[in-house]
Amino acid sequence: EFFHTFETLYNDQKQIVMTSDRLPTEIPELSERLVSRFAWGLQVEITPPDLETRIAILRKKAETDGLAIDDSTLDYIASQVDTNIRELEGALVKVQAHATIEREDINVDLAKEALADLKLVQKNRGLQISKIQEVVANYFQTSTTELKGKKRVKQIVVPRQIAMYLSRELIDSSLPKIGQEFGGKDHTTVMHACDKISRALKTDAEIKAAVYDLKAMLEH
Repeated sequence: EFFHTFETLYNDQKQIVMTSDRLPTEIPELSERLVSRFAWGLQVEITPPDLETRIAILRKKAETDGLAIDDSTLDYIASQVDTNIRELEGALVKVQAHATIEREDINVDLAKEALADLKLVQKNRGLQISKIQEVVANYFQTSTTELKGKKRVKQIVVPRQIAMYLSRELIDSSLPKIGQEFGGKDHTTVMHACDKISRALKTDAEIKAAVYDLKAMLEH
């Protein structure tokens, strides 16, 4: 019955969106003809939004709601909620309501007060940037000195950018702070590195695998 429903919708040129926790070829007892039909379409992996995406979502939501919120406050809220967009926007609403009740402008301190009672993401509080540098350096068979240095060869640049990205993702640390830990780099350099790795995760299988491995090492 499902097959015929699918065929009818497809033949009527209707858009069909389906979700699953695995690929069609990995679903047990799924008929070959359905696997074949599903393979006709676009298959994409849906993952939780990364930090930069969460900040962008909050910024757009704030603009839509006419809220004046600076980047550091958006950064803080985004760093506290890493589950889904609904909870992320819910956190922003909570901050807005707290500001209205207290009759105060929205800033980082107010956001901390507003979100204090939420079960937010537990950051790796004991994790330091120096530890990330050490683990990344060992993984790529280089040194922390090289990661902090100025060499622009690919063998050093990519690990350095990954280390900056992980420092941003896993630790509640500012761009200037991360830059300082990487030999005094400018915060725009860190931002560029994070953006580049975020994009690479969608297209580069090697970088995606490396980031996955490194996150597993650092989070356990």
